[in-house]
Amino acid sequence: MKFNSALIVSIFICALAGCASTLDQADRQAKIKQLDTPVDEKVTVPFDEAQAKAAMMPGNTTLRGVLYHKVRNGGKYAGEDTTLTLAPSTFLSGVDVYLYPVTEHLVELNRLEDDNRKRFTLGLFGGKKQLKNFIPDKRLFKYSRTTKTDTHGRYFFNDLKPGSYYIFVPPQSITSTGTELVKNGNSVVTNGLYSAEVAHYRNQDFRVKTAVQYAEYVDISPGQKEIKIESRMRFKRGY
Repeated sequence: MKFNSALIVSIFICALAGCASTLDQADRQAKIKQLDTPVDEKVTVPFDEAQAKAAMMPGNTTLRGVLYHKVRNGGKYAGEDTTLTLAPSTFLSGVDVYLYPVTEHLVELNRLEDDNRKRFTLGLFGGKKQLKNFIPDKRLFKYSRTTKTDTHGRYFFNDLKPGSYYIFVPPQSITSTGTELVKNGNSVVTNGLYSAEVAHYRNQDFRVKTAVQYAEYVDISPGQKEIKIESRMRFKRGY
């Protein structure tokens, strides 16, 4: 009797890993889609409107900031966006910058979103958590301020009181284009006695999109007339 070695190996692998039926595979894909589709969930920590209103009363402090990124080559090497990168600063103009007074409601919202980004990924020993879209109290936006960066990436918030604030910039998509050498096959060259394989290259245009983000808590001390913030947008991680 002849044995089919490939069949034996296949049976052995199925015995170890468990061969899923077509229906099981469909169920798994449906489960993944469900987990990747965020469900709405309200932030349960109450919003203190009186605190937010008092925090946004006029003061005499100016917050000056500059919004920029240092993603190398405009996004081609986004993974190398490190603290010590020598890449030049790229200033972002015409971008909305939001300022919120820090409340327990806001802190809880950020905590929930950070925790959600740390979800488990599918793997042999782990599961995947359901993505959630956290819904804050609408009054959170009522007591916020917004400004836009100028052509040099600078932004200003005037007449602020001492206290704690949260600066937030929505994720921005950076598009970069350029040209790089890519391999375009091989050929054999000979001089009659010896032959060698030679690789050929050609120029190829690339277009890369990189998402960057920025958010930071800022404290203004009593008597502080001006505070300067360097708002560096970094490679957006998570979902």
